[in-house]
Amino acid sequence: MLVFFRTSFLWLPVIICLLAAAGCKTENKALTAYNNHTFDTSVINRLPLYDSLALAIIEKMPLIHQHIHADDAYHAFRYMPASGEADVFKKLPANLGTEIDRHYSQLGTKFIYAFDVFKDSTIKIYVSKRTLDTKVDIRENLSYYPSGKNIRQRAYPEKDTILNTHWQYRVRFDNPGFF
Repeated sequence: MLVFFRTSFLWLPVIICLLAAAGCKTENKALTAYNNHTFDTSVINRLPLYDSLALAIIEKMPLIHQHIHADDAYHAFRYMPASGEADVFKKLPANLGTEIDRHYSQLGTKFIYAFDVFKDSTIKIYVSKRTLDTKVDIRENLSYYPSGKNIRQRAYPEKDTILNTHWQYRVRFDNPGFF
């Protein structure tokens, strides 16, 4: 029995190194995807539709803020119709009216699947998520900053571009990993 444990402990560092090397290889795939990525012009061309949605949300901001709870760790109103999460809205509260839903529907599921509204009135729109053939996960978001201030540039694993005073287009690259 002692020989088994001694042999097992000798192989443990080798196994850990192999797993770490495998993880590094997938990171290179994400970095390659990051470096080769171009922003989707079909998303950028729909900016006027995203503007309409943002304005409809801003118009209802006082009502939306009533649904942001202080004990919520994310500190946001989260609308995700297809989500299985319990702490998000799958339907908009009735007091928000129909304008938000109308603009959301105009974009269609190919260009929006959710949005968050934060206490500072910043809006994060979840545009798409997909997995490349290389197994790299990509999530695209648009962020609307009402004040046009505090838009910070992102670094790897996120890539961004500023579209105008209020809009930032961001893409995140993630590796499915062992850890």
